[in-house]
Amino acid sequence: MENAEKIVLCFSPTGSCLKAARAICGQKDRLIDFTLPANRDALPVFSKNIQAVFVLPVYNRSVPDVCRSYIKKLKGNGCNASVICVYGGVTKGKSLTIAAKLLTDSGFVPVKGAYIAAPHFYAKEKINLLSHERLERLNEFLNGNFNTREIKIAKLNPLLSFQPLLKSLTGRCVTDYSECDECGKCKGVCPVNAVAEDFSTKHNCILCGACLNACPLKARSIKFFSPVPPLFIKLNCKHRHDEFFYFTDKNVNRMKKIVS
Repeated sequence: MENAEKIVLCFSPTGSCLKAARAICGQKDRLIDFTLPANRDALPVFSKNIQAVFVLPVYNRSVPDVCRSYIKKLKGNGCNASVICVYGGVTKGKSLTIAAKLLTDSGFVPVKGAYIAAPHFYAKEKINLLSHERLERLNEFLNGNFNTREIKIAKLNPLLSFQPLLKSLTGRCVTDYSECDECGKCKGVCPVNAVAEDFSTKHNCILCGACLNACPLKARSIKFFSPVPPLFIKLNCKHRHDEFFYFTDKNVNRMKKIVS
């Protein structure tokens, strides 16, 4: 849809999604960073005359529960939507089709999707850097300047989530009180208000790493419950190619023509 208003929405505790969102957001476009709880109160209004682009991270092979909750509150009103799922070069799961199903249930019409590899927060070697060339290619894709292959929207109950179970098997954010000066910066950046008054970590922590980045004294860290998660990341974190798709869904009489 030419000359349509574009709204770019992102959830980005550690910055990769925000970098991609800024790269695809033109001067006249609106950028909504709903990472912090306070930014989720005023919901944008969508219509068929608006294009929406959602830039979401991949946690545990899926879309974070906090993103699910936010999308469910939105009313798409037939607005065309593209989805960019940013993952750490390990596994993307079915996050793209999960996000598309969530958007469909909220009244959006998913039309394009992409998997974009970014540096994994837990990995020691930072690969899959979001270069200018890669972000330009993402822009070309959203603007319809090159061909893609199709992916069908998966059948999924968006209420079902294994993230709490997977998180419980991974680790926990902890505070080294001998280093902490109680500056409160970790609280200010937490997307789910999981840092308690005594700077311990509540059970709703999503292990995003935002508090680790924000702590100037490096007093926050992730304590893994076993050596398996770090080893899994080390063995599977590789250079990944970005992937681009069109969505199709026969159940809602919507097909996208794929040009070979």
